[in-house]
Amino acid sequence: MTEYLESMLPMPAVPHSNYRRWWLFRRKTWIFIMGAALFVCFMLMREYMQVPRSPRRMYIFEKPVSMGILPENPRDDVSKMEVQLPFKRCTELPIPDSYWNLAQDSPAFVSIPQTTDIEIDESICVRVVVPAKTTQMPLKFAPFPGAPWDSILLDLVGQNTNISVPVPLEKTDHTSNFYRDKVHIYEADVVLRDVDVYRPQGYIEYRHAMWNAEGFLDPQPFNPERLIIRPDLQITVTDNEQLSPYSLHKYLDMPLCTEPNGDGRWIPIESLPFDPQQVPPPDSHGLVWLPYKCRLQRIAYTDFAKCLAQKYPVVHWYGDSNTRRALKKVATLGKWCVDNPDSLVCKCNDNMEPFSEYGANHRLSAFDLDPEAGTTSMADPFSALPATKPRIVTFKWDGLTTRNTPPWADYFIPNFEQKLGHPMLAILGMTNWDTAFETHAFFANEADRLTDKINTTYALSNNQPPTDIVLRTGQYYCCTSDMDPYWKRRYSRLRNHYFDKTLIETFKNKFGHERRVMVWDVARITERRPYNLRRNDVLTCEANHVRSQLVEIENQVLMNALCNS
Repeated sequence: MTEYLESMLPMPAVPHSNYRRWWLFRRKTWIFIMGAALFVCFMLMREYMQVPRSPRRMYIFEKPVSMGILPENPRDDVSKMEVQLPFKRCTELPIPDSYWNLAQDSPAFVSIPQTTDIEIDESICVRVVVPAKTTQMPLKFAPFPGAPWDSILLDLVGQNTNISVPVPLEKTDHTSNFYRDKVHIYEADVVLRDVDVYRPQGYIEYRHAMWNAEGFLDPQPFNPERLIIRPDLQITVTDNEQLSPYSLHKYLDMPLCTEPNGDGRWIPIESLPFDPQQVPPPDSHGLVWLPYKCRLQRIAYTDFAKCLAQKYPVVHWYGDSNTRRALKKVATLGKWCVDNPDSLVCKCNDNMEPFSEYGANHRLSAFDLDPEAGTTSMADPFSALPATKPRIVTFKWDGLTTRNTPPWADYFIPNFEQKLGHPMLAILGMTNWDTAFETHAFFANEADRLTDKINTTYALSNNQPPTDIVLRTGQYYCCTSDMDPYWKRRYSRLRNHYFDKTLIETFKNKFGHERRVMVWDVARITERRPYNLRRNDVLTCEANHVRSQLVEIENQVLMNALCNS
């Protein structure tokens, strides 16, 4: 390239003795010009390449913030723009470079870049900035791929309604988030659907991936760390046109729910502008679960039995003790724990409760429902199927763990369907034991094995309808850690979440186009409860069972999804 450019210059009229000196000068000049041009091109290309990947870098000049000092108003760093654009999503709001340079041991804080009023169904960007700490780091702990180093529980709480909206924080795409000892910034776009004034509320549960006790690591003590939340950090949600589709006055006009994983909120029963009998019953605190985009009706268990007889005459129901509590409601046609809801059995632990409707603690059992007589009867799971009654075959599993005796895979015996009937519905409640006792890699492998077993056992054929699948998430867990020296259950809020996510993705990837796969999201129902209720439920029941009233609400969500579709 240099030679080509030199050939285009006229030869100088200089003596031969000075030609070499002139030629060297000319060559160095061209090298300098080319180097400068390449540098300018590199810088322009660098900015061009960064804009589509991270719109936050579009603004080169930002107000500086002293390192290690929390700005009085963190949004000042992003508000000094010539034009105030109506940004809503986090990807449209730049993160100040100064945040990434905060000194170690600076306080972690919540940032809401824009706190202007929003309308119903609009989203607001919420961020949490977590500077590094100088404390000794436990290097044995590591997050799952794609998971955060820090576990942060954060809600937006309505100051008038007490509606709690979880903030599903995710790592931003900055490289600092991939290192243990760097500043970490998390963000989420939160959609708000109820008129109110919302304020952030929460804390850091764990740093340095200590929420993820894998392998031989023990669960760590719960020692939450404060988040700085400015008093004026709040969002007002308005409905100026009075057109909100989520108004309680319009709830009965919504279509019936046909999926068991809808988002919703908890409303005091006295705030309902209609007869409470038209929706599922309240929990033990007088709160009613109402999904946002569909309507739950109160379904009697005798009507559920009729629904099963028509749509799902054979059901195979797998799960642990949480599943057992749900089945006790079904097997007694809703009578379980109605008369004594405050007993220990109904509030927490029913392990040793005598129960005659079916073998609740047996590894394999069955019962038949009689929708006409309004009765149930224990059945031999290998006996002939009744002609007009739905049968539920139950499998008591400890997740997919090695603690199952016999191993869970041994239940899929030869001629399985001939012996136990072809189910039109299989309900699987997993992840509680798996989160507590197994590694994520082991669980992911076992979940894949389970899909293979189901695919061959409940094989697709022209003679039988495909088996619908319902995945029951694990119970929600937060606000403490299990420090029992014997059990050493490795529960944590994030760990439970990622085990559920793995199971759901495995099944949907395997069966997404062949079978109906529904997610019975009981974790979401609890996660939306006010924080003090979530915390008290966990602290008062080491087994992490929900109270019988909440079991009833979970069942109502399932029954609506199965019978309304």
